[in-house]
Amino acid sequence: MKLHQQYLLLHNRFGDMAEHEATLSDLAGLLDCTHRNTLTIVKKMAACDWIRWISQRGRGRRSTLTLLVPAEQIAAEYMMHALNRRELHQAAEQVRAFSTSTMMREHLNHWLLGYSGHHTEAGEHNERIDTLRLPLQQQLHALDPLYINLLAESFVTSHVFDGLVQRNEQGDIIPCLAHTWDVSQDRKTWLFHLRKGVLFHNGGPLTADDVVYTFARLKSTKRRTLYRDVSRQILSVEALDSLTVCFRLIAPHELFLSFLSTSRAAIVPSDNTMRPGDDKSIESTIMQKPVGTGPFKVALWDEHLCRLEAFPAYFQGRAHLDRVDILQIPWSTQTVWGEHGEAETPFFHLVQNPVTAQGADWTQISAGVMVNKLLTCNTQKNGPLSDPAIRTHLYECITGVNQSSEYPFAKDLPIPLQLATIPQYRKDAALIAARLERCGYACQIHTATMEQFKGQLRLESDLILFSLIRDRDEELRRTDLYLTLSEHLDESTQLRVQMMLQTVIESPLMTDRTAGLDEIEQFLLDHHLMIHLSEKSVETAYLPSVRGLSFNSQGWVNLRHIWFPSGSTALED
Repeated sequence: MKLHQQYLLLHNRFGDMAEHEATLSDLAGLLDCTHRNTLTIVKKMAACDWIRWISQRGRGRRSTLTLLVPAEQIAAEYMMHALNRRELHQAAEQVRAFSTSTMMREHLNHWLLGYSGHHTEAGEHNERIDTLRLPLQQQLHALDPLYINLLAESFVTSHVFDGLVQRNEQGDIIPCLAHTWDVSQDRKTWLFHLRKGVLFHNGGPLTADDVVYTFARLKSTKRRTLYRDVSRQILSVEALDSLTVCFRLIAPHELFLSFLSTSRAAIVPSDNTMRPGDDKSIESTIMQKPVGTGPFKVALWDEHLCRLEAFPAYFQGRAHLDRVDILQIPWSTQTVWGEHGEAETPFFHLVQNPVTAQGADWTQISAGVMVNKLLTCNTQKNGPLSDPAIRTHLYECITGVNQSSEYPFAKDLPIPLQLATIPQYRKDAALIAARLERCGYACQIHTATMEQFKGQLRLESDLILFSLIRDRDEELRRTDLYLTLSEHLDESTQLRVQMMLQTVIESPLMTDRTAGLDEIEQFLLDHHLMIHLSEKSVETAYLPSVRGLSFNSQGWVNLRHIWFPSGSTALED
């Protein structure tokens, strides 16, 4: 690969295609090597048809150098070699140097289609090792269930950890770490009976103490975790014996069982150094190499690669795959996958939302998940959106009902607005800002990390842009959304929304809860406190060689069930 780097040094100095006069001494100084080694390098590049070198002998006579290959192509080849050698840091650095090059991205994306997917190799005892390579657009910042924010992180943790219960493909809640449970007549006391013989990846047995620790940790954190309103309803968690756990709730909450099936309630091994209520202690127990009870264990994790290996002792049966390599790809894929390479679709293979024209070999299947992008108004802030007439006008401008370039309420100066979102949605925010500018508003965009976005930024902004995932946990997600949204509504509206939510969580029938959530949504839409921007189905593309395709409650492909017939790929050296 050093030859590639040396070519890029030449290109950086001379540029491509045009002829340049240079001496061997000039090149030796640039490449920082001897004349003899420089001559060897020049001959190698010429043999590869990368350069044309016309040598001139004699004092004062200069040779002619022509660079024949675009730097982007050489950089792409360098990147491919680096990825194959797992020299991911060097590869990432090279891509950053050419991050604006469309040509380089096209080279890399074409190579990526062959790199990703199912691969086999022979193990130490000539056994077949099945590996699925999943290139990833989002960096994995956390794999601890308490700290995850991104969909890609949720995908990984769903295969590393288990909860007391889980959802099947039909959306029904079924046993998982708990083989059964009982609930009191007043719906405030829940007993969970754990399975015997369940092991963590470190070999330790699952006990009731691990469950108690998990929820003490969750309740004591000051982080704004997803579904935290449900976790706040837990009054106490007690181990009655090694395999029985008792939850006591402050008040009945009909979404409690659903919450226990989510990644936020995944069970982690207990740590006696952690003191419930000490958030600083919690921060010190972030799992750098997470340990769960799931079908895959984390074998390797750094800023470029997360390797999952099948956990042989998994209580629900070993995965067919032996290994899953999740590789962070530090370049955009829009040249291949079009506009679908967004925050809610972070994967390339078993590709989420692919362009349909990928060829007849690909099949698409819906995961039953929709992503809704939403814009909400902050009426708690003393600003222009407190006026219902302005909100109506703003809604008309964004949806295209009003094409006027004049603002009817104050024609002299544009009305300033602040719009908050996350970096992945900045493009959407820019389109909204442009529409509002034509209608007499001056919209300033503020982006922040997910943690910052959860905090004060929303309360300081006029408009908040984010998304709602409608999956099999839709009740929880909508409840959490409307509760969060109510925090930046004026006092009377906030009270009304929260009272409607209270009715929802107290309703034992799903039909009544759905009707209550629909009523809240319609109320927010009617008062232009929330605007639907777009709706998109999350789909997965796969090749015919993929067998056992199924989805979990979040619409993620369940890697434990995937397998490939023996003849689908050739054995690699």
